[in-house]
Amino acid sequence: MWDRDEEDLDEEMDWDEDPEDDEDSEHASFVCEDCDYRWDEPAEEDMDTGMHVCPMCGSVNVTQL
Repeated sequence: MWDRDEEDLDEEMDWDEDPEDDEDSEHASFVCEDCDYRWDEPAEEDMDTGMHVCPMCGSVNVTQL
């Protein structure tokens, strides 16, 4: 029924993980108190300004989880 070999399918499929989804890298989770949008950002110790802006609504009423 199928014309493709299993090897062809394996070559087409991307079995490698995305390098940006590296489990070893640390992420900080945030929630917007105004629109309840939640997101993760790479944790950067050097850039701790204390002010984060919600990428969905632009509010600065953001809490780090």
